[in-house]
Amino acid sequence: MHTNVGIEYVQFSTVLKLMGKVETYMQDVIDTMRGSLKDIAGDSLKRLKTMTKDDWLKGDPAQTTLLINVLTWTEDVEKAFDAIATNKAAMADAHVHQIKLLSDLIKLVQGDLSKPLRQKIMCMITMDAHSRDIID
Repeated sequence: MHTNVGIEYVQFSTVLKLMGKVETYMQDVIDTMRGSLKDIAGDSLKRLKTMTKDDWLKGDPAQTTLLINVLTWTEDVEKAFDAIATNKAAMADAHVHQIKLLSDLIKLVQGDLSKPLRQKIMCMITMDAHSRDIID
């Protein structure tokens, strides 16, 4: 898959042969696109746990990176809710953590980045700012 702006390329995770009626193989294309993005997202989530966030940010298509980022934010918030029973400051701690993540992204975007990576991180900053506000 190529983005319509020609910046990102995503390889299908399975081979796709375009055969038969167009109505059939167009659905196969859609199914293969979805399956490939699901595979990439699963791999990305695993890599995030073994890499620095700065390195992880560079490896996947933007939408996958943004999806995994909001997924990890959701996990952090759920953990904070679970911890409130024993730690009344759990949500405040999650807020501090979110501010740290946001600050790290802001520092990163101030450096020398390619245009697509800068755009991806700027989108993440916007989403993380909203996430910070939700926690607050």
